[in-house]
Amino acid sequence: MAFWVAGGSVLITLMISDAVGTLVVTRGKAGRWRPTSLWYAITWRATRAAAARVSTRAADLVLNAYPAVSLLGLLVVWLVGLLFGWALVYRGLGEPVGAGGDWAMTLYFAGTGLLAASFGAAHGTAAELLSLVETVMGLGTVALLISYLPALYGAYSTREAKLLTLDDPVGGRLTPVRVIAVHAPHGDLEFFHRFCADWEEWTAEVLESHSSYPMLALFRSQHAGQSWITALGVVIDAAALACASIVDADAREPYFLYRRGQRAVVDIASRLDVPHEPWLVDWLNRDLFEAAWAQLLTLGVPLRDQEEAFERLRELRSRYGLRLQELIDYLLAPHGFWGHSAEATVVHEVAEATDQARLRARQASRRSR
Repeated sequence: MAFWVAGGSVLITLMISDAVGTLVVTRGKAGRWRPTSLWYAITWRATRAAAARVSTRAADLVLNAYPAVSLLGLLVVWLVGLLFGWALVYRGLGEPVGAGGDWAMTLYFAGTGLLAASFGAAHGTAAELLSLVETVMGLGTVALLISYLPALYGAYSTREAKLLTLDDPVGGRLTPVRVIAVHAPHGDLEFFHRFCADWEEWTAEVLESHSSYPMLALFRSQHAGQSWITALGVVIDAAALACASIVDADAREPYFLYRRGQRAVVDIASRLDVPHEPWLVDWLNRDLFEAAWAQLLTLGVPLRDQEEAFERLRELRSRYGLRLQELIDYLLAPHGFWGHSAEATVVHEVAEATDQARLRARQASRRSR
């Protein structure tokens, strides 16, 4: 009997501490043994595997529905855990519960007491008092999740609204060098510096919200070709390219955006337990750099020596580049970012990039077996 009470108490404590740790005390990296961590690890892996194998339309439906469904499922996990925990406690008390007092009636009593106190069905002072405590815990858990939904969706809305301002007027996929070109007209870097300062603030907000509530990372954009992680990637790469290539950029706003972005990528990937993929190769190479360099030369901005700039860029990107690619693939996001000016090309290009993302997910699944 005492063993059942102890086991039930441990289960109840685990569920309550997990709910509070997930929604209230959000500091630190959650242990993998916690129900929330296990829930998202298992369900996201299954969802990601399914989305990699079904049609594009079905994959979009699954991935868009997953965040909201997963939150409801998490609430069910907590409530079911509390149900069995309290059933063990009541059984261990040795006091008759309900009419029959068997296991079925004990579970029924624990279930009804979870959301409404069952004083009339309980026999014994201890069972009656514990029934009240159980109801407070059950209703409190539901209220806790509901009260934090506005905060979650508020952070999501703020994140997504900023993505609509990231655009290339000429259309097409937005590249790091085009970010610099668009925001440094006639070689005037002050506008680009203000752009970096603005996006550093957005990056800091994403770092704070997604480290506190990692499930936010799984919420996808409503606009085709846009994703928070690819937007983060393109602005960090633009800042890194500027710091490596433009004179004195490493002492101005681009450097602070790079620092904030590099930390955001590493910390968020850690909070999501994104697996390392040793087969990945950084996309940065000499040909791509020379193409970007040719565009930088047309801007009329003060540039470093080309060879020095390439080595500096490789060193800067080595701190986050592969982790960024792993995070993009983990979230099943298509590589690249398309602004609203790319509406004429976004359907074809995004569809192709999405198919490639699903192919990479299938290949990663086979490699991990």
